[in-house]
Amino acid sequence: MTSHAMQNLIDSIYTNYPNVCDIWEIVAIVEALGYTDRIIETEFGCPNALILSQFIYAQREYVPFPEYPESPIAKPALKLREEIQIFITQFSHSFIYTIPFIILLVLDYLPLDKTKDFLPPEINSLFAIVTMASLITSSGFVQMISRRGSFYMGLQDPIQANRICIPILWMGIVTTILLGLLGILFSFYQRIAADEYIILAGIYYTIMSTIWMLFAVIGIQYRFAAPIILIGITCCFAFLRIFVHLSAIESQLIIIIIASISLSILAIFNAIKYRSITPEFGGIVSLPNLSILVYLLAPHFLYGIIYFGFIFADRLAANLATGGIYTLVLGNNLQYQNSMDIALLDLLLIVPLVEYFSYKLIVFWYDRAKHITLDEIDNLAWRLQKRYWTSFAQICIFFGMLMIMTIILLALLHRNPTESILTIIACLGYLFFAIGLFNTVILLSLDRLRDVLNILASATMLNFILGYLLSSIAGVYFAVIGLIIGGAIFAVASIQKTLAAIDRADYCYFYSGY
Repeated sequence: MTSHAMQNLIDSIYTNYPNVCDIWEIVAIVEALGYTDRIIETEFGCPNALILSQFIYAQREYVPFPEYPESPIAKPALKLREEIQIFITQFSHSFIYTIPFIILLVLDYLPLDKTKDFLPPEINSLFAIVTMASLITSSGFVQMISRRGSFYMGLQDPIQANRICIPILWMGIVTTILLGLLGILFSFYQRIAADEYIILAGIYYTIMSTIWMLFAVIGIQYRFAAPIILIGITCCFAFLRIFVHLSAIESQLIIIIIASISLSILAIFNAIKYRSITPEFGGIVSLPNLSILVYLLAPHFLYGIIYFGFIFADRLAANLATGGIYTLVLGNNLQYQNSMDIALLDLLLIVPLVEYFSYKLIVFWYDRAKHITLDEIDNLAWRLQKRYWTSFAQICIFFGMLMIMTIILLALLHRNPTESILTIIACLGYLFFAIGLFNTVILLSLDRLRDVLNILASATMLNFILGYLLSSIAGVYFAVIGLIIGGAIFAVASIQKTLAAIDRADYCYFYSGY
């Protein structure tokens, strides 16, 4: 054995790979360096790579680990300005989309004059179902656009991001049109509503689904454009309702036209802009084959659909149980919908905080995993668990404050006691969903999407089935029990998956590809 050559190999391994965990990792490193068993036997006198690696691993205690500078995340306290900036950035991502819902909810309880209605109130039920359907079916394509577009924007390649998002957008539009036509034909056959209202609802569904997807495309390229448009059309809606005295349906149709025109102009401008730009580094890179792209993004597509499916599962179950399998629209229960909307507001307000806490946990996890040593692996898991449960408690406390505010709001609105109890119970279901969402963001960051899909799909099916059975047997308000039980299953199962990942923090970090 040549001691000088052996020492050079040991120094090289521990210099470039100071955090080796076991003998097998050294075996992989040795083989990656080009050492075969024949070379190892000739140069070092060892029979194979395993024996050599055992010797090298035994020398680790004589090789000092390099000292890493303290990471800014691990410091006792960040500068207040930096922490506030992080909070505002993460919080605003979701909260900006809550503002329109708050405005719409407030307008529903204002004593507004509606003397200029030109559509009958019966169409409200039809449009409510169509709105939920558009959110559920388009959210899959929105997830595909957001995931793939964000990937290329992270690589500082907006041209490629635009090129990858447009085919997904067109695929979503074609799918939406086909689903809209099928819905119209089915409604004609079942005579769910007047023919002209069915056609109007089909057009409304297609336009709304396209708008959600356009928001995703524009949001990728222009960070503040989509929120500005959303808040702008919401203010326009409020103006039409308060000062022009139009009803909700008429005002909604007008702002949909405004939103469609605004987003279409931005999309056309965006396409012209990037078509005229020459790539900075050589020619344009070919896009992945469409079938391969669909295969890769299929889990994200399913996640988007199941996510909104869970939120609306109890409402759809309540309507279906009331109206029957072929008269889903006629079974729409406005009292149940209004009670759930107030509870849904709590969920929308807690989601930005959930994303902030999950972001902080993941950043801490990744930062420490980059600089971890063998002696710190167990300590990392303990520190992650401590941060996890601290964030968990803060989310529960904040949600408890929101529930107290909700109870006060219900008292001020003089709501029916039964409807008030329904709202409070629904808040509990949405708390479970928020906890599950907190774990979901962490698991998605660890590339555990399939685990999330399995849990969320089971919870959604349970939510819908229990909601339908209970509302059919005991009454429409009992559909909320499905939401609570489904949410509890989602929360508990996702907690188990997240804690299991934290227990093997180093493995999960490398498994996720970072």
